[in-house]
Amino acid sequence: LQAITQKGTPEAMKHLVQQLMSSWVTTRRNILTILLKIPGEVGIEAVMNELGRRVVEALIEQELMFLGQIYGALLDLTSKKIAGLEADLLRQGLNDLQQDLVEVCFLLMKFLYPSSAIKAAEFNLASHSRSNIALGLEILDNTLDIPNKKAFLSILDRRSLKEKLAALVDLVPYQPMSVSDRLRRLIELRHFMSDWPLACCFHVARAAHCSLAPAAAMSCLRHPTGFVREAVVAYLKEMSPRACAELLPVLRNDPDPLVAAQAQEIIG
Repeated sequence: LQAITQKGTPEAMKHLVQQLMSSWVTTRRNILTILLKIPGEVGIEAVMNELGRRVVEALIEQELMFLGQIYGALLDLTSKKIAGLEADLLRQGLNDLQQDLVEVCFLLMKFLYPSSAIKAAEFNLASHSRSNIALGLEILDNTLDIPNKKAFLSILDRRSLKEKLAALVDLVPYQPMSVSDRLRRLIELRHFMSDWPLACCFHVARAAHCSLAPAAAMSCLRHPTGFVREAVVAYLKEMSPRACAELLPVLRNDPDPLVAAQAQEIIG
């Protein structure tokens, strides 16, 4: 990504901006950070010229919609409903993911509003002081005019998961799900998920003996990150030995040494 911006050509900048539309979480955050750091607000101008305000607002809405899915998952996957190390790791991964999504929202807002105001709001909202948090919310309330302003302010106000979901109800109506259904939903959203919580979904499904959609599992075997593929193999070994056996010859040649070793160990 840095190499693209270093070229400095309009074509290179356009390519980087267009990647925002098909990227999620870490990649989107990295692209936004790079664009914001380009001197002279060249990156900001490129985004606004190429995408326009409405598209940036739509990207913020996308983040909020996905955030609603993560809140729903955290509500459906509490320690009372699913225990164990794997579930603890998934919950931690989802908590980290929700923080990343909020961060992306703030980055996107820096393309629409003065960066100083957004930074001041972020600084105050990161405080443990109730008065500072109130100041951060006030800054945003006076600065933002996005369509989902009320919902965004609500999720920043240290409210419960249920209250946050209620604030997002117009974007993502919450329907309680069983553990297995919620895991399946998260894996359906695999293209938007960070690598670690996605891998944890398979580890939890294996530990809890939850059945997952075969097509989704097969798709994740082609995931670019090795530890995600490793998690899928571990799940298939436990839950679908026949499918796992059929895939072993291919998995033995996986570019990730851990996956290849795992396949070789199963073969014996």
